[in-house]
Amino acid sequence: MARESQRRGAAKGPTRSSVRRRVVIGLAAIMAAFSALTIYSIVLHRRTVLDLALINEAYLQLTLGNADVRATQLVFSTLMDRLADDRNQSVTRDWINAARKYRPVILRRLISELDAQRKRDIPLSEAEYLGRIGVRLTDVERRYIENERGFETLYSLMDTGRMDEARARIERMKRTERGLDRVLSGIGEDVRAHITGLAERAQRDGTRATWLLALLTVAALVVGTGMVISASRLLKPLKEMQEAVQKVARGEIGTHIDIRRDDEIGDLALAFNRMTDALADRDRMLIRSERLATAGKMAAQVTHEIRNPLSSLGLNAELLEDELGAGSDKAEARSLLKAMRDEIERLTGITESYLRFARLPAPEPTMGDLNAAVEAALDFMRGELAEKRAEVTRDLSDGLPPLLFDQSQIRQALVNMLRNACEAMPGGGRVTVSTRRAGEMVELVVRDTGCGVPPEAQDHIFDSFYSTKLGGTGLGLPMVRQICLAHGGDARCEDTGPEGSSFVISLPAADASLPAAQEVS
Repeated sequence: MARESQRRGAAKGPTRSSVRRRVVIGLAAIMAAFSALTIYSIVLHRRTVLDLALINEAYLQLTLGNADVRATQLVFSTLMDRLADDRNQSVTRDWINAARKYRPVILRRLISELDAQRKRDIPLSEAEYLGRIGVRLTDVERRYIENERGFETLYSLMDTGRMDEARARIERMKRTERGLDRVLSGIGEDVRAHITGLAERAQRDGTRATWLLALLTVAALVVGTGMVISASRLLKPLKEMQEAVQKVARGEIGTHIDIRRDDEIGDLALAFNRMTDALADRDRMLIRSERLATAGKMAAQVTHEIRNPLSSLGLNAELLEDELGAGSDKAEARSLLKAMRDEIERLTGITESYLRFARLPAPEPTMGDLNAAVEAALDFMRGELAEKRAEVTRDLSDGLPPLLFDQSQIRQALVNMLRNACEAMPGGGRVTVSTRRAGEMVELVVRDTGCGVPPEAQDHIFDSFYSTKLGGTGLGLPMVRQICLAHGGDARCEDTGPEGSSFVISLPAADASLPAAQEVS
């Protein structure tokens, strides 16, 4: 009973770590590792693609355009050196005018391309960098526009023959052009350095992505391997449970599974053990019922065979006693006839006991108070108990739930138990009758201070025709158990030590299900 209560308590307690939770956590860890790997790879890939796109579509174009402007600038400076002394000034002017028109177009195209790149989905730092380059190129464009007025003045000086002033103007303009060339050179160097930085970052990202990819892959493999091992350990008891189920199917009802875990598999093992215990209890109940039924049939058959002859013997004994008359010489014969009649009456009483046991009717339960039924039975037995010097102590629990029971049968069971207690105390003693609540059952306990039940007899005390008393029929306690089983309860003997005995009747409370009444013919 204690082990069963412990198992029930363990089964009802909350599971701290379920199989589903462990599997979900393992799968979540694997998914998280692969998700992190995928997301990081996507981020690095996207940044590398954007960097390469910027290098290809913006910075390379900017570098080529800047180099084109500088090349035009070099041609322009060479033409300016020849302008004052060239004999064919008209051709030189045409080349200078062509260069004047060409380089602003290239510069404007670069600035427009930078503005277009800044509007794309690029990192903010790159957009800011392109903005700074655009400002510098716009400043160069502005200074080109300012220099255009200097060309008009230069051509006017040359056309009027003021060559000295024209040469001075040319020198100033060449210094300005050299300054612009340094600005363009600085822009080119800056852009090339930035391209180198982007390429190095792309290389670092690639290396980092490779290492992180390897690390995350190893981590995912480790988590996956751990998950496989954990799942194997989690599901390992299922084979043991399968083997236990096969044993039960083969008829080994007492099979138990020794699995102690705080998860669904542990709960399933506990439920399996409770199921096998219930099956074993059911088998024991069926065996008891079959034994009682068999004993009842045998008792009825034996009683039927000897009852009529006993009646005939009793009647003949009475006739013989009447025939003998009252003579003193026939005293010995009358004494023998009286002994014969006493023995016939004793055997008749035994046969009546067998008939009552064999033909115990099905209970007719009604709602009632067990304490009141106990009080009535004790009042009925008061004289008999006093005659046998049995002192009765009552310990009836208050607040017992109402019961559905057959008043007469429960009273008969209690009377049998009280008579057994008196027979166990031939010199008198104390009998304690108590009631108590035990879960869904209500128990009636009869305890005496007699000789007790030998340990070897406790397992058989409720078997039919088994008795520890000389001349006992062995039907009193089996009848008590038969009545209890018919009410959906049971009867048992509690171990009280070397002195005294304690017998318990268990009956279901009214809110518990009442099994179908058992009728034994």
